Amino acid sequence: MATQHTEFSISDKNQLLKLLQTNGRALEYANHELRADKELVLCAVKQKGRALKFASAELSNDFDCVLAAVTQNGKALEYASDQLKSNIEIVTAAVTNNGSTLIFANDELKSSRAVVLAAVMQNGGALKFAADSLRSDYELVLAAVKLKGRALEFATEELRADKSIVLAAVGENDWAFAYASAELRADKDFAIQVVALKGRALEYVSSELKADPELVLAAAVEYEWALDHADSTLMSNRTFILAAVKLHGLALEYASENLRADREIVLTAIEENPEALVYASSDLRAEFAKNLAIKLDK
Repeated sequence: MATQHTEFSISDKNQLLKLLQTNGRALEYANHELRADKELVLCAVKQKGRALKFASAELSNDFDCVLAAVTQNGKALEYASDQLKSNIEIVTAAVTNNGSTLIFANDELKSSRAVVLAAVMQNGGALKFAADSLRSDYELVLAAVKLKGRALEFATEELRADKSIVLAAVGENDWAFAYASAELRADKDFAIQVVALKGRALEYVSSELKADPELVLAAAVEYEWALDHADSTLMSNRTFILAAVKLHGLALEYASENLRADREIVLTAIEENPEALVYASSDLRAEFAKNLAIKLDK
């Protein structure tokens, strides 16, 4: 049996005003007449901006009510009239509070450099909603990626190939390198700078560079588990694995079966971290465990 809902509305202004002072959403229960009362709507949106949703159409087009609403919660812009979504003061107040509300602005204001800059300074990801013409603005994109590295995804192809922009993005979030141009992700010298900054970014370099010992070791210096993203051919490269276990003994885990049985490599690994012995061949594990008096779980 379906649940029955009893309609409930408040028609007493004083009663509603008292409720709104602690919960602006109470405007939802106001009758039609009270939803058109500016005093009540102002009280509601100052306490909970998104209560603008329950205001009359007339007050959703009222500058004072909408400004109060978006100042309290930028997301209230969604419920403003189309006319006020075109008002630069209203939209600027909204995006300053919550940059992602740029999505609700009209197209003209999405093309306003001042408005978009205010938005990305609050939330770099707001670049997603900017007009195409502004996604090529160096200073604006730089501001966005410094705050949210993955906003690089929304920059133009030209700026995704700009080294300073990409480094700023990666500095905030290593995943941002996934959005860099293919050319930069295949540039060894630049990739070394990137992985030295954020070793996990090795995941996003070109396939060829994932097999480059120098680059992978540069990543491993910064990020212990960088070898997760290295080419498998390196795991049987003795020189590489020896260098890797000098950095992090537990890198022995990645070594080929033959190299796990290499006395020098295993000894180097357990000198750096005795726990690496668990990854040695069974013969060396037994030998070194006895010598080092290490008890291993079987």
